[in-house]
Amino acid sequence: MRTTTLLWPGSTRLLLCAAGLWAVALVAPGPGALLLTPVLAAAGFVCLRAHHHLGVGLILFACLVTVEITMLASARGPSGHEEMSGTVVGHSRPGAAGWTRLTVVTGTGFAEVLAPSALRDGSAVTMTTQRLGDIRVSRQEPRIIREPGPLWQWRNDLRAGLREDAVAAGHAGGRLLPGLVIGDTEPQDARMLDDMRVVSLTHVSAVSGTNVSIVALGAGILAGACRAGPRTRVGVGVLTCLFYLFIVGFEPSAIRAAAMATAVAIVFLRGGGISPVAVICTCVCVLLAFVPVLASSLGFVLSVVSTAAIMFVIPVLVRALTVRLPLVPAVVIGALVVPLVAQVACTPVLVAIDPRVGLWSVLANAVAAPAILPATILGFVSLVSGGLGLLGVPGLLWGAEVCAWFGSLFAWWIAAVARVGAGLPGASLDWPAPPWGTVIALALLLVLSVGVWLLLRWKQWGLPVVAACLALTALIVIAQRSRPPAADWAVMICDVGQGSATVVNLGQGRGLVVDTGEEPKPIDECLDSSGVDDVELFISHFDADHSAGWEATMWSRSVEKLWVSPNAVGPESERIVASSRAELLTAERGQQVRIGPAAIDVLWPIAANPPPGAAGSLAAGTAAGGAESGAAAMRPRQESAERNRDSLVLRVELAGLSILLPGDIGEDEQFLVAQGIEPVDVLVAPHHGSSDLSEDFYSAAAARLGAVSVGENRYGHPSPRSLRAFGPVPVLRTDRCGTIALYPDARYSTDRSCS
Repeated sequence: MRTTTLLWPGSTRLLLCAAGLWAVALVAPGPGALLLTPVLAAAGFVCLRAHHHLGVGLILFACLVTVEITMLASARGPSGHEEMSGTVVGHSRPGAAGWTRLTVVTGTGFAEVLAPSALRDGSAVTMTTQRLGDIRVSRQEPRIIREPGPLWQWRNDLRAGLREDAVAAGHAGGRLLPGLVIGDTEPQDARMLDDMRVVSLTHVSAVSGTNVSIVALGAGILAGACRAGPRTRVGVGVLTCLFYLFIVGFEPSAIRAAAMATAVAIVFLRGGGISPVAVICTCVCVLLAFVPVLASSLGFVLSVVSTAAIMFVIPVLVRALTVRLPLVPAVVIGALVVPLVAQVACTPVLVAIDPRVGLWSVLANAVAAPAILPATILGFVSLVSGGLGLLGVPGLLWGAEVCAWFGSLFAWWIAAVARVGAGLPGASLDWPAPPWGTVIALALLLVLSVGVWLLLRWKQWGLPVVAACLALTALIVIAQRSRPPAADWAVMICDVGQGSATVVNLGQGRGLVVDTGEEPKPIDECLDSSGVDDVELFISHFDADHSAGWEATMWSRSVEKLWVSPNAVGPESERIVASSRAELLTAERGQQVRIGPAAIDVLWPIAANPPPGAAGSLAAGTAAGGAESGAAAMRPRQESAERNRDSLVLRVELAGLSILLPGDIGEDEQFLVAQGIEPVDVLVAPHHGSSDLSEDFYSAAAARLGAVSVGENRYGHPSPRSLRAFGPVPVLRTDRCGTIALYPDARYSTDRSCS
């Protein structure tokens, strides 16, 4: 009892400090707030005699918040342009727009910088940056003033060696293993990443606290087997975490994973006599003080929640279930309970990120869990063997290859579980959007916790509480579900966020897809609900919000032909052709195409430099691995405005319905197109409802129904001017209505109720 009494005030003090630092980091005050920290410290010294614990807490908080505000100010820098010098210690995978997030250590701390390209970790750079919210952005290529030194070069070679050895396995597990072990997600394709997300296995696709904990605990247990004491075991575990962090990289996600793993290692390797609350809160305080950008990261919230659940809930559950199920080994109970508890505890946070729940997430985590341990250990052994082999120890490079090959087999099992789970019915069910969705999930979690607690205490009426919780969950999912289109749908305008994607029903499982949106998952879900298996793909132009999700059209489907503007033939179209083996065709103004029951008039663009063979197939040779098609492949990348001007504009007619799909053409192009178009039943707003429009175009279309494919954006789409241009007809927006299904005679239905 005395130990508990002594530990409780310290744990409470640290808990309050952590909460206060988190709140300050979210508010992100300016340097002027430092004037208040001496007042806090002075108040702490005044309280020391009468209220010792309060005084110590105030002094500790004053010191930590001083560091935090200083780090916030140094990371943001001045609002204008600033010359920054530092060392790159981590970088993200380049996004669809080509930007890379660099983690740079400067003389004043960590800074996050968006840069046009990735640099090798360990490079000393200088760059001109400007503030963009809480981070910096460099619009020019950073200037390298010193290449990575021998230690960084060894580390980079080590990472490259593990990736090469794993990918050489030639299957999905080989592509997953580098992400699982060192956070290298570059070998993973979009579908693997999406499958892992759907079944809540994202923490496996990139290195997480679970992986670092396995390595740290393994090192500490190995030290214990060599008769090391508790302090030595903890020291070995912490040093292993630091080494692992250096290999993975100092990105914020890796830092918080290492910190949470350190907390787990300290609690479990110490062997008692230490408060888990104090350990977790200490790690949170140190992290938020020195890396305050983590406060706004939902991944950080997930790490803290899952770590707390593992520390507090798992031991109680395992003890209770071991007593009640004496024939089941405790290891098996733990392997089943850990993913269940972690998944349930993180659900309120997960639905705040993406308001969906999966029926199979917990089961997928439980089935994949047995493979995570051996895959992580074999990957780490491969890493260590490769590192020693690079230093000249004979035979270990071969050992690294063998370990990576075996590790990739276990990783293949994880990837297979994700692929199967994501393809099952109910893998992704709609949930109410935040904040109400988060509040509902928290309330249901509380009810479930009460029911489980009653069951563990042999209270028979705990079962009705759990059953009521499950019934309420099912009722919410049913009430929130999207409405599928009726069987006679003709066109679906898919909800893909701030982007554009349309599916035309050609019958018998065939569909015409015009644009794909930026992310693969939304167009994949739209195609799943449409029942389309064979695709003819039109890309209006190669802006990311119209084309970057193209990979999803090949997920369990075949792409027969790819249609693009003759002015857009180049690396992007050739990459799609190479992956899909589709026939590449061009479409230009005046061309008429018949695809099944659909009659398509191409209203724009005018070919700038018609390639040989005019509208015929340009890339049969490219698809077969031949030479690139003439000067088109050498054409420099167009600016976004120029690509918009070259957008395909299609008038599609089938089943008594006509629809005009104008891509992102602007006012001038719209005025020219308006001179020769016939009225249509449905008009999709050009450029997501941009104010760069011609009223003549809207008037000439004379649509009976308007539609705007739009999502959350900072461009003001759709503009009031564009909505007025439709005239006195209904206008449906995908951001409010979800996917829009169109039927003959301009009838429609929507995913969700909207005005």
